[in-house]
Amino acid sequence: MTGVVFIGLPMAINVRDVLRTDAFRALRDAGTEIHLFTPAAGVPEFRAEFEGPRVHLHPLVSPRSPAFEATDTLVLKLHVLLLSLRCDTARIMIEPSLAKSAWARLVRGTLRALGRTGQDALLGVTRALTVRTAPELYGDAFRQYRPDLVVGTRVITMSGPRTHSSPRYLDRHLLMSAARRGIPTMVLVSSWDNLTTSGFFPVDVDRITVWNDIMLEQAVGIHGVPRERVVVTGAPQHDVLAHAGPYQERGVFLRSLGLDPERRVVVYTTGTEGTIGHEPELVGVIARALESELADVQLLVRLHQLDRMDRYDSLRGRPRVVCDQAGKVPVGGFHDRDFDAAQHERLADTLRHADVVVNAASSISIDAAAVGTPVVCVDFDARPGVPYHSSVTRFYDFTHQRPVVESGGVSRAKSPEALIAAIRRYLDDRTLDADGRARLVREQCRELDGHAGRRVAEAMLEMLPRGVSR
Repeated sequence: MTGVVFIGLPMAINVRDVLRTDAFRALRDAGTEIHLFTPAAGVPEFRAEFEGPRVHLHPLVSPRSPAFEATDTLVLKLHVLLLSLRCDTARIMIEPSLAKSAWARLVRGTLRALGRTGQDALLGVTRALTVRTAPELYGDAFRQYRPDLVVGTRVITMSGPRTHSSPRYLDRHLLMSAARRGIPTMVLVSSWDNLTTSGFFPVDVDRITVWNDIMLEQAVGIHGVPRERVVVTGAPQHDVLAHAGPYQERGVFLRSLGLDPERRVVVYTTGTEGTIGHEPELVGVIARALESELADVQLLVRLHQLDRMDRYDSLRGRPRVVCDQAGKVPVGGFHDRDFDAAQHERLADTLRHADVVVNAASSISIDAAAVGTPVVCVDFDARPGVPYHSSVTRFYDFTHQRPVVESGGVSRAKSPEALIAAIRRYLDDRTLDADGRARLVREQCRELDGHAGRRVAEAMLEMLPRGVSR
């Protein structure tokens, strides 16, 4: 066999992107011994799907250490300030806090004065301090199975151990355990915004995979990862979009959702709960505008896997409005909804059968462009007079969002009236901005050929010793 790999999977979305793609299948077929650390390790159905002769499941463990919690919280706050000096996303995110805290402004000014060399040295010190104070959670597993490579999928975080979102990043403890032992580490950067919104890697990683050249430059320029350690693979979750046609015929698919196949469909995709202020109200504004101005159009509201259906109760009973929740009920200890192959194909068909896709600064713009569907990005708020740092507009100034707008592949609507006008243009001519959408796909997906998952597996296999006997 080719070695032993530990993989941390703290979120169901990472199961979709790794285990339910060719990344896992190719790694397993190469004869690799794989150990999966996941909140669903004890779920019989999950074990039945993934466990096998060379695939073993283990639970992820939460740290219980006051010393580590205190150290980690301070380090992550420092990392936020440092990241804000290197990209606009973090700067915009923390500006309200900086305005209130003289201490934060002083520390940020000191970090700026250190220059890049001093900042990188400090980053190394803080990483070493966190690794040293982190509790040993996986000592028995490391001693028993002796991994050749430890892989993380959600390790970049700005959230301390006590915050509600910290369970999403528990796999970073696997990497810290590996760093203590000098075992090679690797990170599969799971989303287009991770490198600009989510802090720094917990250790000096030996290899990372990214979607595209934009992320490669972010890894090098923002995080200081040596260029030779970065592998551009595309996104495995986009492989399903490379399918030549729909998975279900349009009429069958739309009827299954309660939609009329004879009417055109506008799809609005929500974000994570809390990301877009008053998003249910915003969807209501859009629904009323469509009802008033485009009587032959129906609205499908597809909820993010980290959103809640009950937030949109006000839409119940509205004519020509249907809500659909992404994913299935969470499995085991996952806090996000589960995506099996059918759910992944459902997303692809939702975008493919839509006449226009509408969203507020979401990566769904990339997915929709990948299947050739026009995209309108909402750039207004549900309520008038929202301050910039709470507004939808601020998202379009984020580092990872600018290339989307600059690609020419999306329309940006600054009012409900502009939204309706943009939708109407695309309904009249679906080919509008097709060149921009093609550019958006090239820049963000690199190669939409259905083989990104396999390239991720190859990047892992290259890190393993050959002909290992255990």
